[in-house]
Amino acid sequence: MNAIRRIRANKRWRDGLLGALLLFGVAACTWQGIKPDDQRTGHLYISGTSSHVSDEQIAHVAAPYMNSPFFDVDLKGLQAELARQPWLAEVEVSRHWPDGVAVHITEQRPVALWGDEAVLGANGRVFVPDAASRPTGLVALDGPPTAGLKVYEQYRHLSELLAGHDTRIARLTLDARGSWTATLDDGLQLRLGRDDLDERMHRFVDYALARTQARDALAGAGYVDLRYSDGFAVGGTRAATPKDQEKVNEQAA
Repeated sequence: MNAIRRIRANKRWRDGLLGALLLFGVAACTWQGIKPDDQRTGHLYISGTSSHVSDEQIAHVAAPYMNSPFFDVDLKGLQAELARQPWLAEVEVSRHWPDGVAVHITEQRPVALWGDEAVLGANGRVFVPDAASRPTGLVALDGPPTAGLKVYEQYRHLSELLAGHDTRIARLTLDARGSWTATLDDGLQLRLGRDDLDERMHRFVDYALARTQARDALAGAGYVDLRYSDGFAVGGTRAATPKDQEKVNEQAA
């Protein structure tokens, strides 16, 4: 009985091996039948839109990777090359049967200016476009390169606290020590420090913006230092801003 079991086991093993080899052979024949060994990759399919990166630019970047055998195209290399385009937030590259490469792009959505030359995208990435394509009319933010979303979220939160008081934050900066400074659209600088930002901004709103006399007293001030536990200090002289000129024009009219 033991010998019979071994024979039967060996037969089952041999039958399984023969079956696997047969299946592999069929698959190999099928693969050779569909594999375009001599087919060159000559078509580029582009999806997604960008107002800053044209199809012609994408085709120019892709050109060195084309005209290769279908399965030899360096997709990762092409994707990395396209990802260097500052205005592209996402790039996906894949093969397009039987002789093409498909590229799908997503453009950056700018939410703020960053520093002197860069732009902050909605995905938190800081990128540096050419000067001609750098947008205007956005809030100016600055801080450590990896703190983009943190600074932007803080800007949105502080802006909510100022809502309804005819002023807005034109610039918000986070320095290397973690200290925050906001500049309003009339040029007044708010030195907020590192801690208790909500409390300090509420104090500024309640005592400086909500009271006409206090607001008039700040008309020419350069800064308000809110880094005190029970008040704030005022100092400096403010340079004229476009908003100040608009008020002058309105009064003259």
